[in-house]
Amino acid sequence: MLFSANALSRAITAIGDEEFGRFGLCYSHAYMLCEVVGQPGITPSELSETLYLTPSTITRLVEKLEQKQLVRRESEGKKTLIYPTSEGIALQPEIAEAWDRVGKHYSELIGETDVCRLTQQVFKAAQALG
Repeated sequence: MLFSANALSRAITAIGDEEFGRFGLCYSHAYMLCEVVGQPGITPSELSETLYLTPSTITRLVEKLEQKQLVRRESEGKKTLIYPTSEGIALQPEIAEAWDRVGKHYSELIGETDVCRLTQQVFKAAQALG
């Protein structure tokens, strides 16, 4: 299972990164940007829970999006809040279209029903294991 899961991860990551590479982003950056646009003022810990990533990885992703001027951080007391910039908000519709293309690509290769089933099974396994 370990090798199969890694092979699947590499294959689907390559499809996502190819699509989001058009924007100079990887799929993780694209997903994070969607979350920040959808929830302005989200905290790094909330992003960590949503994206299933460690806080240090979240920090690196946020820094990269800041460098691209797609998000900005604000301090509110002890909390750090992450907001989209106008550039990040403007890019959101194109990112959403790219997600649609990624989903269609997966469906063309695997079949729509199997993509849905596989997604549910992988999510369930991830919940049980982690």
